[in-house]
Order: sequence, then C-alpha cells, then structure tokens
Amino acid sequence: MEQTLTTINQSAWAEWTEYRKAKKKPISEAARRKQWKILGLYGHEEQQRLIDHSISNDYQGLFPARQQTKKTSTRANSLEHDLNDRSWAI
Repeated sequence: MEQTLTTINQSAWAEWTEYRKAKKKPISEAARRKQWKILGLYGHEEQQRLIDHSISNDYQGLFPARQQTKKTSTRANSLEHDLNDRSWAI
C-alpha cells in the first residue's frame, strides 16, 4: 500500500533549519530529502508538532513525540487485587 505524501509545512521547516544552523549543524541535501519524506507522511499541523517536539528536546533529528500511557506497576495491581480479594469469604 502506497502512502500519499503531503506538502511540507514551510514555516515549520524554516524553524527547523534555523534551529539546526544555530546549533552549527546544517542539514545536508541527503538529510533534507529524507526528512521531507518523513514530514510528508504527516499533515501540516502534525509536522509542526513533530518539529516543535524535536527542537524543544534539543534533538539533532526529527522524532515524533511518544504517546504517554498511564502505567500502573504490577506490584500495585497485585496489592490492589490482594486487598480486594474476597474469594476466601465464601
């Protein structure tokens, strides 16, 4: 299945290139092509979020934000189960 590419959010891209220049890490032509290929998989708003995330975390590359999931430890689940277990009261 082929994915369609969207256009590049030029203002977000300008922020990214300016950030990289300020870090004295200019983007090579090969890197630009690869990064545009990645960005093209997303809509303009998501491209902006991806670039904002990478800049705010001082990344050298473009990385999407990970989804935060609420995790409860196994020990906490086990303790809650033990405290609420009434199987012995039959």
